[in-house]
Amino acid sequence: MEAKRAIYGTRSEVWLDGDKIAEATACKATLTADKVEVKMAMHQSKGYKQVGYTGKGSIKLHKVSSYFIKKIAPSIKEGKQCEFTIISKLADPDAYGVERVALYKVQFDSVDLINWEVGKLGEESYNFTFEDYDMLDEIDV
Repeated sequence: MEAKRAIYGTRSEVWLDGDKIAEATACKATLTADKVEVKMAMHQSKGYKQVGYTGKGSIKLHKVSSYFIKKIAPSIKEGKQCEFTIISKLADPDAYGVERVALYKVQFDSVDLINWEVGKLGEESYNFTFEDYDMLDEIDV
C-alpha cells in the first residue's frame, strides 16, 4: 500500500433527492444482519440464521439553512411517511477511483427545529433508516 492511496474525505459529496448537500461534513450508512438464534441438539454454542437486514445511518452538517426542517418536519407533523434517496460519493485525487453508494427509501428519525449554542458554530446531525442500497461505483485496486 502507498500512503497516498488512503482516502481523505474532504472531497466527498452527498445528495438528497438530487439536491447536493454542500454543507455535509459526515455521512455514514451501516448494513446489519438480522439473525435469529438456532438451537441445535448436541451443540454447546449457539447457532444463528440470517433472516434479513437493517439499514441505518446518519448525516452531519453545518447549519446554513432551514433545508432539513422544510424537507422533513411537515411530513412528521402530518403523520405521513416520507422517503428519500441519498447518494454518497467518496473521492480523493490520489485514490484508485471513486466510490458512490445510493441509499433508497431513506426515512429520517427526527429533525431539529431549534439547536444552537452561543459561541459555537451551528451544526445538525440526523439519524435515518433505509431499506435498500446500490453500489453505483466502487474502488477496485
